[in-house]
Amino acid sequence: MKKYNVNNLLLAIVTFGALSHATAQNKSGYTIKGTMVDFPTGKVYLEKNDGDGHRDSANVRNGKFEFKGKVDELAFYSLYIKDKSKSSHFLLENSNLTFLGQKDSLYRAKVKGGPIYDTYMTFYNTWWKPVTAKAGEIYGRMAVADQGGKVKMDAATRKAFDAEFAALNIMNDSVVNAYAKKNWNSIAAAMVIKDRYIDYPYFDNARALMPLLSKEVRESSFGKQIYARLALDEKTATGKVAPVFSMADRDRKTLSLADFRGKYVLVDFWASWCGPCRKENPNVVAAYKKYHDKGFEILGVSLDSNKEPWLKAIATDQLTWHHVSDLKGWKNEAAALYGVSSVPASFLIGPDGKVIAKDLRGEDLHKKLQMIFATK
Repeated sequence: MKKYNVNNLLLAIVTFGALSHATAQNKSGYTIKGTMVDFPTGKVYLEKNDGDGHRDSANVRNGKFEFKGKVDELAFYSLYIKDKSKSSHFLLENSNLTFLGQKDSLYRAKVKGGPIYDTYMTFYNTWWKPVTAKAGEIYGRMAVADQGGKVKMDAATRKAFDAEFAALNIMNDSVVNAYAKKNWNSIAAAMVIKDRYIDYPYFDNARALMPLLSKEVRESSFGKQIYARLALDEKTATGKVAPVFSMADRDRKTLSLADFRGKYVLVDFWASWCGPCRKENPNVVAAYKKYHDKGFEILGVSLDSNKEPWLKAIATDQLTWHHVSDLKGWKNEAAALYGVSSVPASFLIGPDGKVIAKDLRGEDLHKKLQMIFATK
C-alpha cells in the first residue's frame, strides 16, 4: 500500500467470494442457485477469470437459474448476461451457493453459501474497513489541497501528507498481518496476501507471511500463484541483471533495453489511462531534465491498447524520452517479463545492466539520482 494510489487502495474492495478452511470442500461438486430480480427470461454465463476459455451457460426462467459442475481448484469466476465487463465476480468452490442480483448492477450481487466465503469477505467487510475509511479521508483532503491535481502542493503540505501515508502503511500492514496469522489454516489468508501484497506488489511483505500459513494453504492454487510471482520478482531483485526485451517504439521501429547499456536507465511502466502514472509524470520529467545530460535515460513502456491515447498522453505530459509499447494492454510482454501487475512500476538499471532500485517515486527518485550523479 505504499504507493499513494486511491484506485489501488479503494477499488480493491472487491465483490469476490471466498473461503473459510482449506479442507472445506464438497467433493461432489458445486451448485449455484440464482435469482435475477429484474431479468425474468434469458441466458446467463459463467466464465473462469483466468482466460482459459472455460464457459458455461444457463437459461433464466421466471428469474431463476442454476449451474452445476465441479472445479478441480479454487478460482474466481464471472457471472454475466452479455457484457463480461459488467459482471459479478466470486470464488467458485465445490459447495452449494446462492446468487441474488440485478441485471444492471451485477457487481453488487450477493453470493452466499461457500464455506470459504465468509472468512475472505470478513477481511474486506470488517478488518480492512478502518484502513479504507482513513485512506478516503486523507485522499479527500489531499484532493482539496492540490485542487484535484491542478496545483502543486508546497513542500510542507506534501511532507505532512507523506507522514500520514506512512502511518496508514503501518496500519494497513498490521491489519493484514493480524488477519493472516489468525487465519493461518485458511486459504482465505493466502487470497488476502495475494490481493494486498502480490497484486499491488509488496513482495517482501508476502515473503514474510507465507511461512506462517499451513502447508495445505501454501500448496493451494492461491499459494502456488503467490510463490510463482515471488520467483518472478527474484529475477528483477536488486543486483540481478535486468531481463532484456525488445519492443516497437512510436514509429514502429524496434528498440531494445540492450541499446541503453552503459547508461543509467529507468524502465518506467505506465499507461495513458493510469491516473497515478500521470500525476507522477511531472516528477519524472523534472528528474529527466536534471540528469539526462549526465547519462540518465528513461524507457517508457506503455500498457495501453490503443495508439492514439498513448501518443496523446506522451505529448500532453511532455515526456521527451524513449517510448515503446506492443499495444497489448495488461498482456504487454515486457510487463509479463518483469512481473508488473500494477502501474506505475519502475526499475532503475545501472550501466552494467543490473537492477539498482525498484519503484522510486517522488523525492526518492531524485535522492537516488542525486546520489548516483553527485560525482559525475
